[in-house]
Amino acid sequence: MPTAIEAQIKERIAAFVQELDVMVRRSTLEALQGILGGEGASARRGRPVGSRGPGRPRGRRSSGNVEEAAATIQSYVQANDGQGIGAISQATGVDLKTAKKAAAQLLASGSLKKSGQKRGTVYHVGSGRPARAGKATRKARRKAGARRKPAAGNRSMRRVTDVPAALAG
Repeated sequence: MPTAIEAQIKERIAAFVQELDVMVRRSTLEALQGILGGEGASARRGRPVGSRGPGRPRGRRSSGNVEEAAATIQSYVQANDGQGIGAISQATGVDLKTAKKAAAQLLASGSLKKSGQKRGTVYHVGSGRPARAGKATRKARRKAGARRKPAAGNRSMRRVTDVPAALAG
């Protein structure tokens, strides 16, 4: 048999559940009225249409920014030869991505030259002549269809049709 305290607890729980149900229904009804009543923007979740996400750039970089950065980088390298791209961008105040693009332009035009590999790459003042195309690697030549030289032991092997007619007869 339930005691008086148990009955009182059950009554309070039932009253709380009923009050909570009313509040949820009222909240849902207000949200629907806001959406259907033309106030969709305030009730809509997420970011507004057309806005950019967090960390996204405000707009595309114009080529003017890269050209300005290239001029700045070129003058810095003339004064401070043998610096890496990180040190150059930090010293000039140019964004690292923009500095890399500007350095690539300057390398192509011959205004800069580089030495080292990967993280050890440093930039020097160039001769002003555009950089020439590098040699193709052995793997790239094979892909392009270049034939390999025959091995040392196979040089003497010739086709029968290559033998002069005087010896064949």
